[in-house]
Amino acid sequence: MADIQPEPASTPSAGAPDLHETARELTRAWREHEALIDSVDGIVWEADPAFRFTLVSKQAERLLGYPLRCWYEDPGFWLKHLHPDDREWAASHCREAVEQCLPHEMEYRMLASDGRVVWLRDIVSVVPGEDGRPRRLRGIMVDVTVQRRTQERLEQTVALLEATLDSTADGLLVVGLDGHVLASNKRFHQLWGLATARLDATDASLLEEVRKKVKDPDAFMTRVRELYTTPEAESFDVVELRDGRVLERYSAPQRQRGVVTGRVWSFRDISPRVHAEQEREQLLRDANEAIQVRDDFLSIASHELKTPLTPLRLNLQMLKHALEADQAVTPGRVDKALGQVRRLSALVNDLLDASCVGAGRMELQRMPMSLPELVHEVFSDFRSVSETHVLTYDAPDEDVPVLGDRGRLAQVMTNLLENALKYSPLGGAVRVSLTHSGGDAVITVADSGIGIPKEEQAHLFERFFRARNAPVSGFGGLGLGLYICRDIVERHGGHIWVESELGHGSTFHVSLPALAVQPLHEAHV
Repeated sequence: MADIQPEPASTPSAGAPDLHETARELTRAWREHEALIDSVDGIVWEADPAFRFTLVSKQAERLLGYPLRCWYEDPGFWLKHLHPDDREWAASHCREAVEQCLPHEMEYRMLASDGRVVWLRDIVSVVPGEDGRPRRLRGIMVDVTVQRRTQERLEQTVALLEATLDSTADGLLVVGLDGHVLASNKRFHQLWGLATARLDATDASLLEEVRKKVKDPDAFMTRVRELYTTPEAESFDVVELRDGRVLERYSAPQRQRGVVTGRVWSFRDISPRVHAEQEREQLLRDANEAIQVRDDFLSIASHELKTPLTPLRLNLQMLKHALEADQAVTPGRVDKALGQVRRLSALVNDLLDASCVGAGRMELQRMPMSLPELVHEVFSDFRSVSETHVLTYDAPDEDVPVLGDRGRLAQVMTNLLENALKYSPLGGAVRVSLTHSGGDAVITVADSGIGIPKEEQAHLFERFFRARNAPVSGFGGLGLGLYICRDIVERHGGHIWVESELGHGSTFHVSLPALAVQPLHEAHV
């Protein structure tokens, strides 16, 4: 992306801010904006309704291999590099949505510069003009190739398993009308755990041995008697054994020259198939949940990343107009733009931290430190944040040293206090305390906000989780803060938990191993 270099005013008016410094600040802010977009794990793009690109993030070059200039210089670049099988429908689908100014999502394939086929999930929004016609397209392309291949491998595995089960030999038993066993095969004895073939045994004696191995012997025997009373009937059902196996049972009359002379029983061990189906259903449920989590995250991330971009763009445009008109630029306007940049940076930092946590690469630099000093320092930064909240801090009478990473523990405290304020939209008391008991230091942050449903508290520290009473539109966030906090605390050998009641606030506790405690007057000598 090309840098936008604002034109500084030639002669600043008396008492006006240094426009050169403002321009440099603006340039830095824009470069941070570029770096933010380029760090998103997806191709962030912007184009006109004819699919001529005006913005493409560097992830496009990393993912597909084509230089960024190709996207800008070739008006038909996107269409030309769609997979031939997807070219017609993807373009048609997008055009129809654009004509109606509708946001849309689709998955299609693109051909990379090295010949690879890359599956992309494209989330597109349409910006209409004043005339209601589409003026600009914006979106993010996310690489879903791995998910697609995983799905294909899963389907292949299931198909192979089913083919294997279909080729398994059945256990067979033939019984005459007089009740004597006429024939049986080895597979039958293997299925039922019978040591040797007993062609001279009666059906009744075999039934007694089989009955002992069935999970529901009464139902099993009732069905057998019903079939004896109707020699012409066929039957197909499932039998569960005490050892957990499941057998398909098929029974049909044996005929000789059209006359029923006995009954044929066929048993097939379908335990692997049944268990595989259950596992497949669980895998499908897990996959659907993972897809839902991914989709929810992409929706939340798009919303959260777009929210500060709008005021940032407006502030930058106003600054540019002021500079072009040789007007004074107030520091407040620059601060607002920088505030949005900081918000975007915080979102990106959360994403990077979550990635490190997931990969087990979160690094800590631990050293002895005073926990009361850290808590007081973070608490002091929040005292003047909200006029509607009353913040109190109950400090200990003694110094409580811990072995920890000061920056990361400050990150935990900051997140808990930010949540306490955010999820108490009507204000109220926010109480912070630090106690020492049994060799552990316990930090407590309590609020009087919306609370957390009981059934959702167990999932609160999971990645991307959001309680149902905290919608994105009302409270924002990516659902990563507490996930990151839990990892930081546990890497310090501690524990984090919550106590909450819906509508009556939440209390978060962080327990950390403490070093030898000293009275405060001794600690500062």
